[in-house]
Amino acid sequence: MPESTARSGRTWQLWLALYVACSMVVGLFVSLLVLRSGVDTTDVVLAGGGGFATSFALCLALPAAVRELKRQN
Repeated sequence: MPESTARSGRTWQLWLALYVACSMVVGLFVSLLVLRSGVDTTDVVLAGGGGFATSFALCLALPAAVRELKRQN
């Protein structure tokens, strides 16, 4: 495997780990906010999972959006 491909693969793994960590923080924060409102545990888990999934999807879409904007200029 060429060194540039290996390096970009490692960089992608690092970014992916950062996306997961940030999304977990968002999911936990959403869960805590919903928990303080006094709803059922199931609703807390669903809201936290939704926050995680939405945040992770936005993080995954960000590099593609930046690449597309760079390509247009």
